[in-house]
Formats: sequence, structure tokens, C-alpha cells
Amino acid sequence: MENIALIDGQQRFFSDNLPAELGLLLYQASGKADPAEKEALLLAALKRWPEALDTHVALYKLYFRTARYEDAERQVWRTLKTSARIGGFRWNYRLLEPETAAWLEDQTVARLYLFSLKALGVVRLRRGRVVLAHRVLSKLLQLDVNDEIGGSNFLAIAQRFLEEEMGLDREAVA
Repeated sequence: MENIALIDGQQRFFSDNLPAELGLLLYQASGKADPAEKEALLLAALKRWPEALDTHVALYKLYFRTARYEDAERQVWRTLKTSARIGGFRWNYRLLEPETAAWLEDQTVARLYLFSLKALGVVRLRRGRVVLAHRVLSKLLQLDVNDEIGGSNFLAIAQRFLEEEMGLDREAVA
């Protein structure tokens, strides 16, 4: 759970105002070696605190790390929908514009939305859904013009895959 860091000797998550009990549960989950145990704790936390975005993120990261890419993509979508509802903007990334939200302000739901958008692109790449990954990562860079979230590297990978695929098709025709 890379969203956990020690700052001034204290646990820190994405959210500054996590309930103490939820913070403890997330900390316990991060210490579990067994993915099934970790998942059970995270699902229990999500059921009790459905609006806590840290839990959403931890869950899609768990699914990704355990190669459950379909589950990871579903969880990323849940995270996007929940964060959009909390942030007061549309969940459908295709309809968003740079002026829709303060995308890059620290510790905001909008910024977490962008991180989740990047996660969606990465998961789609891993699943071999390159065209869809390219679309989402292109939108990410429209919303994050300075690439603070770090989507450009993944967009370049998607672009290379698409170019190689097109090159193979041209050679096959020739």
C-alpha cells in the first residue's frame, strides 16, 4: 500500500481526516502477507466506510499486484465514480475538461481521481486493452498538462504498442 507513508513519525494516508479506526484497519491490512486476508479487511473497511477513498485505492492496488486485473479495473471504476460524486463532477472522464475541477491541488478528491485515471490506463495496458488505455491516458494528460501524475510514460507505452500493431498490419499487406 504505497499510499501509506511515515511523516513526522505518524502514519499518513491520502486523506488527512481518516477515522482512527479506519486508519488502524488499513494499517493492519498493509501488514498482511496473505492477499485473501488483506482483501477481507479492505472489503470490511469499504462496507463500513464506503466514502473512504483510501480503501478504494488500496483495494485496486491489491487486485493489480495479485494479477486480478479484471477486478482491479472494476474497482478503479468504483473509485472514479465515488470520487466524482464526492468531488461534485462527472465520473465519465470523457466529459471532463481542465476547468471542471482543481485537478492538481494536493490532498483533493480531484487529484485522487487523476491518480485513479492513471491506474485505469495501466490496468487496461496490462489487460491488453491498448486502444482503451491510450484513450484514458490521453485524457489524463489533457487534465494534467504538466504530467504531475506521471501518465506520460504509460501513454508512450500505449502509443508504441499501437504503432507496432499498425506496422505489423502494413507489413502483412505488403
